[in-house]
Amino acid sequence: MSVRSLMAVACGATAALALGVFPASAAPAAPVASCDGALVLWDNVSYNGTHLCFSSWESEGDLGKLPALPSGSLQDKTSSVQNFTNSAFCLFVDNGYSGDRFTIAAHTSIVDMRNPNPYWNDKISSVRSGSC
Repeated sequence: MSVRSLMAVACGATAALALGVFPASAAPAAPVASCDGALVLWDNVSYNGTHLCFSSWESEGDLGKLPALPSGSLQDKTSSVQNFTNSAFCLFVDNGYSGDRFTIAAHTSIVDMRNPNPYWNDKISSVRSGSC
């Protein structure tokens, strides 16, 4: 993944990697500078905490293989998503693009993965560009 950036905002630390998605019912928050035009996965609700950015052509079959963050990998930790791209992404609960999945449409965000279904909170293990 050539154009991925990760931002770790824990204990004042910052690293490089990131991705984004916006809540469908609200106007999306402005992307983190390094994630402009990307899909952003956040480990906390309301687009807070550690995040990963993916360009519209990027995919990752195992979020646990990405460089470790101060809080560990983002495997099974996504709590909010922002999609600042012109493309949809498919989010999977298992590695290898398998298991339950849902599509996050272009220019869409989810401020809290527990709403409307708590099942999706802290479940994302792989991400693929394109609809499911």
